[in-house]
Amino acid sequence: MKMSAVLSLTWQLPLLALGLGLWGWWLTAFAAPKALIALMTLLITYGLWTGWGGVVPVSAAIATAVAGLVALDILPAFWPDKMHYKYWAYTMLMLWAVSTAIAVLLAKTGQQLQRVKLPHRWGWQLATLVGLLLSLRGGAVAYQAQWPSWVPWGTL
Repeated sequence: MKMSAVLSLTWQLPLLALGLGLWGWWLTAFAAPKALIALMTLLITYGLWTGWGGVVPVSAAIATAVAGLVALDILPAFWPDKMHYKYWAYTMLMLWAVSTAIAVLLAKTGQQLQRVKLPHRWGWQLATLVGLLLSLRGGAVAYQAQWPSWVPWGTL
């Protein structure tokens, strides 16, 4: 693996972990079923293992999930009923854009991990996958702990 690829992974992996933590937070906020979380795990694995070839399927799954949330008018439990609907639309648009950026970053990271020499490639990919899935779980735990604590969740 070239030194430039290692240096780019030093900023990509923390950013990707933060993004997947955000995914975990939102999945928990929407009370996503276990099947959807399992599908998310498969999409993360697929995106990491295929590299750039995984951008379109992962992005399509993200767009379908966001469209389903909008079409079915699913709101997280903390969303106030009296808030104007345009803020929900802005939130969904931002969630879609950030999720698509995370999918592209996942593909870029997967492509760089594929450049690792053969004896260590699977180990790097597996360690990265486990770390990213732990970040996804960390986001869920953060939501369940009502983080950030400065938000008045009960009065929203």
